[in-house]
Amino acid sequence: MKVLLLAAILSGLAQGQDAQKPPEPAKESEENKPAAEAKKREGKESESTPAEAATDAQGPFRIEFEVGARWNLGIQGDLNTYRSIVNMGEGARLMNWDASLEKPSLKWLEKAHFRGYGWGGDPAAWMQFGAGHSKYYRLSIDHRSTAYFSAMPSFANPLIDRGILVNQRSYDTRRRMTDAELTLFPLHRITPYFGFTRDTGAGRGVSNFVSDANEYPVLTNLGDRTNLFRGGVRMEFRTFHLTLEQGGILFRDGQSLGTSNRNPGNLAIPYLGQTLFLSHLVQDYSVEGSSVFSKGYLTAQPVSWLDLSGAFQFSQPRNDVTYRQSNQGNFVDIETLLFFNSQDLRILGASNQPHATANFGAELRPYKRFRVIGSIMTDRLHNSSNLVNTPIADRLEWTYNTGQVEAITQVTNRFSVRGGYRNTWGDTVARAPFLVLTASERGEMRRQSALAGAVYRVTDRISFNADADITRSDRVLFRTSLSDYERLRLRGRYQVRDNLQLYGTFQYLNNSNPPRLNPYEFRSQQTALGLHWLPRGGKTVQMIAEYARSTVRSDLTFREPQFLSAVGHSFYRENSHNFTGLLTWRMAVGWTMQPELSMGGSMFVSNGSRPTNYYQPVVRLRAPLFAHVDLISEYRWYGVSQPFYLYEGFRSHQGIVGVRVH
Repeated sequence: MKVLLLAAILSGLAQGQDAQKPPEPAKESEENKPAAEAKKREGKESESTPAEAATDAQGPFRIEFEVGARWNLGIQGDLNTYRSIVNMGEGARLMNWDASLEKPSLKWLEKAHFRGYGWGGDPAAWMQFGAGHSKYYRLSIDHRSTAYFSAMPSFANPLIDRGILVNQRSYDTRRRMTDAELTLFPLHRITPYFGFTRDTGAGRGVSNFVSDANEYPVLTNLGDRTNLFRGGVRMEFRTFHLTLEQGGILFRDGQSLGTSNRNPGNLAIPYLGQTLFLSHLVQDYSVEGSSVFSKGYLTAQPVSWLDLSGAFQFSQPRNDVTYRQSNQGNFVDIETLLFFNSQDLRILGASNQPHATANFGAELRPYKRFRVIGSIMTDRLHNSSNLVNTPIADRLEWTYNTGQVEAITQVTNRFSVRGGYRNTWGDTVARAPFLVLTASERGEMRRQSALAGAVYRVTDRISFNADADITRSDRVLFRTSLSDYERLRLRGRYQVRDNLQLYGTFQYLNNSNPPRLNPYEFRSQQTALGLHWLPRGGKTVQMIAEYARSTVRSDLTFREPQFLSAVGHSFYRENSHNFTGLLTWRMAVGWTMQPELSMGGSMFVSNGSRPTNYYQPVVRLRAPLFAHVDLISEYRWYGVSQPFYLYEGFRSHQGIVGVRVH
């Protein structure tokens, strides 16, 4: 519906260009011509229209930015945990900027902007450039750079009992993504567009070289690259909107492991009287591929009481895989119980994977207070390798379907209810796990859901929303998939006064998988209360605060792989309190110089299977120095403690000083 309204507005603008053209001035008489020419000479330096004159008076170019420096007064505790959670460094920063140009009188450029934040070493940085002319084109370029670091000593570390604090799945990588799109003739009914997206990642980490009876953590190099090209056309008419897109993808994903040092691995004792170790390793994974995809989107309103929508996407990626391995040391083959000192492998693979996705939806409004919304979606993919020696067990098939229908009725002007039904089904065929005797394994999913909801606006200041979902399943694909569950969400808002708003939310999920699907119990509950307070319209004081209380409980039984008859038990629970608040005080209101002080922060305290305490108080001060220049400063403290993992705690004092030019 929104798309159709937008199409109508844009088409109206396009049709109204000629209608809004100012009338031609009347021809001047001979006796008035000298006076008119003198008047033109007097106004030659001014703009021809009032709007353009106002733009020039304010200036067509505007810029504001914040620049400064951050420092850490020492990081006490575990540096790897600090970098996994906070990862803020020191040094000069261009914290944010926003520059814009608006010059309607230019022939090929009406507006342009350039904005961003976080450049200079922060883990997340972003910039965006946009330019365009309403009649001819619209250009948008977006670039993001994000650093990912994870090296929590207690995670994926089987050697922790020996006092070795090394995460065997750690990584230190950076992702860069650039997206550009050019749209031609934005106000026309038929609008072509072209786009390009590049996504790259690179870094280092630790991975395990897995051999029979032992695993060896070694350094690894990570790198991947994806280039996506796309082009299409958008057609916007009074009763329908159609988008057709064609594109292609080129991608590469590589990982290499290597070491020349003796590595005893995770096995601390001899195996059958011999010590296993790794002395040399070269291991390379390389996946290269390409794909061509086609997309289509359609929204239509054939009559005033019916909205239709549909989408289709098809792609057929092809992958070429190369694996090379050369290792030396002392190893064992569990099947034959033979020891060996070296191994060389080279494996090639290729596959095609046709992938089709489609969905269709409709909204029917037969009466003023009653409407029906329905949708259906299907997602299908499979391997279609042509290699003669590919075993049938390596074939992958995946089918996922869901259909949903809901009826919504407006009982009164302030009360509406809805009810619906959702059916989800699917199946998959894949290589069977190692302990399963069959070559392939088939999984199925059958799920039925009852939906309900209500919206009640007691007054213009008080409103409540409620949503409920009750689901029962005959089969699920994974052991930890939700099977039989109830989900409830409640939301309320109370506008006490124009400057004070209270709100609350409640979410509840209770899942129970029956014994025939492997017993699994999962329950989560969260309650949150918050307020927004803006006395005197927020001119002097502004306050936001929120408190949340949550609980999580997970209970799972499993078979121990060493002894299939033994039953293991995994139990996790967490009870947490979370508080976030910020108070801003604009001092000396009415003065030319108005300093602004902000105080607040966040706090997270939990107990249960992994108690954690996290504190982050913050104080900010902004003080005007002179016209258009402000001094900005900030103090922030980070503190994390875990009673069961004391070695993962840390504390850090951080400060920022800079200037804001506006």
